[in-house]
Amino acid sequence: MNTKSFPPWKTAVCLTWAVLIPLGLSASSPAVPERPVDDTAPLEDQEIPVTEKNTYPYVDIHGDYRWLWGRGQFRADSRTAPDKVRRHDERVYLATRRLRLFPFVHFDEQTSLRTQLEDLRNDKETDANHHLYLGRLYVQHEQDRLKVEAGRFNYYLLDGNVIDKKVDGLRLRLGQRSDSLGSLTFFAGRTTGADDRHRLRGWSLLHSSQYGRLKSDAAYLAFHRIQSLPPSGPRLVGQSRAGTGFDEQRIAEWRLTYDLTPKLTASLDLLRAWGHHDADDYDTDDSGFVAALTYGHLDERQKGSYEAWIRYYDQPSASILYHTMDGDTTFFRRMGFCGWGARLDYIVQPGLAWAVEGFSLKNRHDTAWTGAFRETVLGTSLTAYF
Repeated sequence: MNTKSFPPWKTAVCLTWAVLIPLGLSASSPAVPERPVDDTAPLEDQEIPVTEKNTYPYVDIHGDYRWLWGRGQFRADSRTAPDKVRRHDERVYLATRRLRLFPFVHFDEQTSLRTQLEDLRNDKETDANHHLYLGRLYVQHEQDRLKVEAGRFNYYLLDGNVIDKKVDGLRLRLGQRSDSLGSLTFFAGRTTGADDRHRLRGWSLLHSSQYGRLKSDAAYLAFHRIQSLPPSGPRLVGQSRAGTGFDEQRIAEWRLTYDLTPKLTASLDLLRAWGHHDADDYDTDDSGFVAALTYGHLDERQKGSYEAWIRYYDQPSASILYHTMDGDTTFFRRMGFCGWGARLDYIVQPGLAWAVEGFSLKNRHDTAWTGAFRETVLGTSLTAYF
């Protein structure tokens, strides 16, 4: 049974050196006045705020550069007969260097054209190199109770347990979380990919509200593959959790976040997922959750600031479109996964951050053809930004 290598790593909006495993940080510009950012967004999407200007239009550029080394351990047991088990062990190493530039054209205080240029070099697999290309291109217009994004941008939903992926589409937010009725965000579009078998098309709806220290986010997503997948194995294998992939997925997600203290936050992400694969005639209906504790507050301008989190995952495979974690969730096929993840971010100097992260995961279900699947990921990173 073949295991998969690490997926493309998602990291920072800052310049990153990484050691052992792909990790990411992003930062806000330490030297200029800032506009508020959404602290519920991933660090990568909290793009560096720009200096307030009295004259428009103007161009603002920031970026990141990263060196990265990574390692993961994968083990899978497959049953070739009732009394025979075949074990597959694999170690995966990753060494990359990545340059990102974010040129923003600000037409006025509310409207901007946002782009991302990226150059990625893989020292372990040179055929995976991606020389300078346009990664994002979208128009953003934002008012107090209205935000519109159209074009190619990154879609990160809540904690990224369901989707963290570049998309082509439209995202519209009405209202604010702090309003009496909360905010409502609608997305429609498709994910990026090499071909239609790697692209999904769909829509989502998200409602966000806040009641004192309690935040509530409820989302519904419906996505389907533009071109159906072929059978994932022999007929009997393909119809089971030992198969891979879905042609259609519908996901309901409800995330509750509570600030226990100014520094300690607890969250619970409840998931319900439906998945279908045409060629395998396979259907699944399953539920799960992700629980997390986060301590500290990371301020990239303040030496000694830090943030640490620990999470427990219990996720069905159909609840994942593109997971944000620095591990390979597709390794577990349709069995889903459970296990622990932890991370620490620490600001060594303003503009220089260090992080360490690790995951220990296993398959959530066994099948007649598969047994124990285990994945271990560990690493650290050093990040500088501009």
